[in-house]
Amino acid sequence: MFLRSLLNKTLTMLLLIGLAALGGCTSLELAAEMAKRVQQADQEKIKAETTKTAAVKPVQASPRFKIGDPYQIAGIWYYPERNLQYDETGIASWYGDEFAGRLTANGEIFDPEQVSAAHKTLHMPSVVRVTNLENGRSLVVRVNDRGPYVSGRIIDLSRAAARKLGFHKQGIARVRVQILAEQSLRMEKLAKQGQFPQTVSEEPLPEVTPAEKPAVKLTARTTRASSVRPRAGQSALDLLAENQVGEVIVGTPVKTQIWVQLGAFHNEVNARKVLGRATHLGEGQVTPVLVDGRTLYRARVGPAETVSEADKLLDSVFQLGFSGAQIVVE
Repeated sequence: MFLRSLLNKTLTMLLLIGLAALGGCTSLELAAEMAKRVQQADQEKIKAETTKTAAVKPVQASPRFKIGDPYQIAGIWYYPERNLQYDETGIASWYGDEFAGRLTANGEIFDPEQVSAAHKTLHMPSVVRVTNLENGRSLVVRVNDRGPYVSGRIIDLSRAAARKLGFHKQGIARVRVQILAEQSLRMEKLAKQGQFPQTVSEEPLPEVTPAEKPAVKLTARTTRASSVRPRAGQSALDLLAENQVGEVIVGTPVKTQIWVQLGAFHNEVNARKVLGRATHLGEGQVTPVLVDGRTLYRARVGPAETVSEADKLLDSVFQLGFSGAQIVVE
């Protein structure tokens, strides 16, 4: 059909040129211009058809277990690692249709309607618990992509995950992200065998001993909105560790403050010296924290009232040369 149309247009152009030759130079120029426009229109149509065909070409998935090498984005270095003790707070964002159908960092195909996430450094696939501190909703999420690279964002969730956590419309939320070691180990084992399920099996693996055992054991409470109910005698910590990807637990919202952390130091004196370089940006503090049995001293400025205020504060800290600064929520 297209070739027939092209032939008809070619004959038309020849006829126009022939008539114009009988009518004079001006008519000839007009006919040539008309022929040129028709030819350009046909070329644009061919180009559009070619682009459309290329766009619908299916992407071939090639999933694999991946940690990855250090990499640099916008002048900042990131160091991927297999971290089974990961536990951080910060700001979550989400991504959707603009990346639908594209390959993720570990070779899967991104589907915004599946519960998944992108993280800058965690191994893939791994399993994390994301808790929306603003509404208490908690969700197990499978990490299979890299990002986000907007300053001050700790994790990028799929649209489905953001919807389940209740911040799809707001776009961002204050969250806590904790790796689920046992489920991540199961995912890793399956991935190395060429299997990439969305949820993990119940196959037992050796226990992972945490660096510190919590001093208090909490009793789980659920609401009608919760999709998971605890067994008799099951603690909240057990429940959080066992439920599957995509299952939501509804807890109590937490009142939080937003800080910009300049860094964490083994020496308190060094932490205070660093903080001294940023006190003109606002109030600051040095607070101790126990990590892997050792005390670190965190230098922070803030707190910020809103995420947008924290973003501006973070940019100011970057300008001072603290490229490793981050937003934390407590």
